[in-house]
Amino acid sequence: MTNRFDNEYVTANYRYISAYNELNARTSQRQQALTIFISFFVGLLAALIASHGAAGLGNAHIEWILLGFPVASASFAFLNYKYELIIANIRAYLVTLEQLNAAHETLPSYNSDPEWTINSDHARRYHDYACAVLILACNSIGLSAFYVLYPERFFQSGWVIFVVVLVAFFTALMHWLLPKVSGRKRFI
Repeated sequence: MTNRFDNEYVTANYRYISAYNELNARTSQRQQALTIFISFFVGLLAALIASHGAAGLGNAHIEWILLGFPVASASFAFLNYKYELIIANIRAYLVTLEQLNAAHETLPSYNSDPEWTINSDHARRYHDYACAVLILACNSIGLSAFYVLYPERFFQSGWVIFVVVLVAFFTALMHWLLPKVSGRKRFI
């Protein structure tokens, strides 16, 4: 007895559409990571400012709020790295589908034709640059707010400041080098 689905398979067209839907979802998630980072930063900055106005916090450990900035930066960098790997993998799969039966020789191929990919790769780099600059700016603002609000504690908190600066620098560098760090050819 044969199963009626024995000769059924998912067509290349359907696979391409599905992969592109997944690519769009991952690209959107990468943008949402940026929103999460900014929201986290604004919340931390608000907590730092609000703690200054609260009475009786002379002995409170405000430095713990400051440590939230590198946590936000590292989370943002790792999420972007994860999405970059997924996007690169999906784009490689799309290239394979576009080249199926030498279709790329007769049809325009956005994912595998250098005429299309070079400019989009170049434009995409600006997102990585913007993320790197944003990480440095947000951490600098956090440190500046800490200095302005708690100047006497700023110089007593060298280890916290060192951690914030180190993580900010590392995560900004990670974004700056994201295409090289991902270990795959970048298609978008």
